[in-house]
Amino acid sequence: MNENQSSVKKQKSSHTRFIAGLLVLIFALTGFIGVLVQGIGYISSVSDRKQQENNNAYNSFLIPVVAVDPSPFDDIATASKAQLVEIAIWAIISSDLNPDEYDYSSGKLAIPVEKVNEAYYKYFGSQTEIKHQTVEGYGYEFSYDAADSVYYIPLTSIIPVYTPVVTGSEKKGEATVITVGLINSSVWMQDNNTGNLTAAQPEKYIKITLRTTGGESFISAVQSSAAPETAQAD
Repeated sequence: MNENQSSVKKQKSSHTRFIAGLLVLIFALTGFIGVLVQGIGYISSVSDRKQQENNNAYNSFLIPVVAVDPSPFDDIATASKAQLVEIAIWAIISSDLNPDEYDYSSGKLAIPVEKVNEAYYKYFGSQTEIKHQTVEGYGYEFSYDAADSVYYIPLTSIIPVYTPVVTGSEKKGEATVITVGLINSSVWMQDNNTGNLTAAQPEKYIKITLRTTGGESFISAVQSSAAPETAQAD
């Protein structure tokens, strides 16, 4: 086997591992949202369709946020810069990512800094500048290469720490405060007979504040919260 054939074989192998890992990740995320859309909503206090649609939209938006189990902050300026970068990267890999649009010849997925910037400002606006750096999550590392202006993402499957279930939202002036239950991703189980995911109770709750600026809403605070009364077991 010559060098070119060996290189092609390695790239195909890397591509296969990446696809496998991505499929596991996508299954975990879309499976959860599918449960919500099907109306399980076992802890939801929603009584009208419009509110349920809003909650489902918030669930999708907040997947990257709760994936990293963010540390609480009252103001975005005091948030962990590393976690904000981690959330931005999660926003990319949990979206409709086409692996053929990215380079993985290094054995890892290379995400250009420009893509990370776009995701970062989509979630946090211009309230705080991004600080590019290598970040470590639960069992994985997103490595920053300043020379090549890319982040390297492992090709093995990575699963979010938590998945969100929104239990309510409240408008406060130009801000919206969302109450979110955090469900440990490891407790979602698939029924062997039906293929459906079984419901799980949140381990904890947080409140996420979205502040509207120029017609766009950005995360400005993440705070711990007690379980809402409507989410208590009977």
